[in-house]
Amino acid sequence: MSINLNTQGASAIAVKITGSSAVDVVDTTGSSGVYVHWLSVSATDASLTPNLTVALFDGTNTYALGAEGSTWSARAIDRAKQSLAFDDINVPSGWTLRVTSSNASGLFDVTGLQSRRVGSGEK
Repeated sequence: MSINLNTQGASAIAVKITGSSAVDVVDTTGSSGVYVHWLSVSATDASLTPNLTVALFDGTNTYALGAEGSTWSARAIDRAKQSLAFDDINVPSGWTLRVTSSNASGLFDVTGLQSRRVGSGEK
């Protein structure tokens, strides 16, 4: 089985995380969903090591994403690894993709590329 995913209207994701509350970086409320081609989360202060959570949220439950073959709900970003990359994230209609920092100042920049889903089907 293969999935045919149709998208249109590519747009940039550019969000500064400036606090420790969850920040919705992609919100699909009122749309047919969003396909995130790539997402990068970078620490803005190399001297600190805040924990980072990247997750999908369906309005009730949070689903943590992993990067580079690992799954985690909170990951310390250290001086050796200042950014994490994600590819091919499907954000269903009515869900959000959110980022949370353990630091009160946030200390992360989120960049990426997203497209609005216009339909999908099985082949």
